[in-house]
Amino acid sequence: MLTLKKQSGLQLAFDDDAITLGKGVVSEPVHARTLEDARPYLMDKHATARRKNLYLMYRDMHREQDESIFRKYHIRYDITVLFPGTLGGKKGEYIRTIGHTHPAAEIYEVLAGEAMFVVQQIGAKQNDVFYIAATKNEKVLIPSGYGHITINVGTEPLILADLFSDSIKSNYSFFKKRRGAAFWVLLSPWEAEGITLAENKAHKDAGEVALGTPADLSKLGFPKKTPLYTLFTEDPTRFDILTNPKKEVIATKKTPLFTVNWKGKLA
Repeated sequence: MLTLKKQSGLQLAFDDDAITLGKGVVSEPVHARTLEDARPYLMDKHATARRKNLYLMYRDMHREQDESIFRKYHIRYDITVLFPGTLGGKKGEYIRTIGHTHPAAEIYEVLAGEAMFVVQQIGAKQNDVFYIAATKNEKVLIPSGYGHITINVGTEPLILADLFSDSIKSNYSFFKKRRGAAFWVLLSPWEAEGITLAENKAHKDAGEVALGTPADLSKLGFPKKTPLYTLFTEDPTRFDILTNPKKEVIATKKTPLFTVNWKGKLA
């Protein structure tokens, strides 16, 4: 059993491929994203996998005593569990979310495992795409105007928490039409290399590719060592950037969201 209280700020544990909620913690019924659900979004629509459920989503999770805070500020806290593995064997994609876009910012936190966040610009003539590797306790802010996909590039379950505006609906059509991001993330044939990026030719407007890690978001009020849940319940106003795009632009103008280690054209 993996205890998640320290990482999440909630009485939670992960065991037997599921999250266990502690006393006083509630959420909507768990929703599973199956291989068949994901198939229209994948590089290989005929891909196989060792498991039926690719990932689990626990939506609107909170302590019962905190419900009024979340409702007042129109913010929702979710947890997602992505299982390890590939889609289509050794030459396939890593298990990932199907991806979505939305007009407001969203913030993620890695509770356990190894993540690769694909953050792709939408609507420009040349849309840049970031591949951000993140591990336990790291936070990733997805800015408005970008789509994103999360990939489990590790060998253990990837457990994520996120906060976003509950008045915003996710749009899945961008990544469905293109069957993923500008470059698919595959298991590398060379073990020491880790991953391979394969071009998705459905993206005619892909710009530069950047590889990096999450930047320090403490200047925005999101220190690495404090869980998102705790930060929100202690001071919900620091998350105004999730519901007010103007405040997001002002707050992030001088604060880099990612530490870029390499940037260039791959196609």
